[in-house]
Amino acid sequence: MFEVRDRPQMVEKALLVRICFDKREEEESRSLLGELGKLVDTLGIGVADTQLVRARERHKKFLCGTGKAEEVSAYARELGCDCIAFDNELAPNQQREWEEAADMTVIDREEIILDIFVRRAQTKEARLQVELARMEYALPRMARMWGHLDREGGGGSG
Repeated sequence: MFEVRDRPQMVEKALLVRICFDKREEEESRSLLGELGKLVDTLGIGVADTQLVRARERHKKFLCGTGKAEEVSAYARELGCDCIAFDNELAPNQQREWEEAADMTVIDREEIILDIFVRRAQTKEARLQVELARMEYALPRMARMWGHLDREGGGGSG
């Protein structure tokens, strides 16, 4: 199978997180966290806790502010988690930033659902369709993976 980044083979315990931007959506967010817990359970990952993070505005780096990101990361480490699972859709750069800040695997709802489909695909056609979907999901996350090659000089002769 195609892997985007180095990950532990088996994620055992996750902190489930939903970032909420409006007080009116808090009840729905709690319900969505419960649903995410069931999806994660389907993958055989234990749920250490759930956390609803309130943010005033969307931030480019972590979706929430840096302070909130540090709190969530510290709490996940305190719980002994090896994964943070977000109900929010994370942009590829946000996922990388979270993984660097938390020093653990970070996944979002879309990736969880794709993993469930991978495990349940029965026919060759279904497996190919799921693999295509995973690659489409992975492609933007591969950007800048080989950043160490960015400054390579040309070997031209003159």
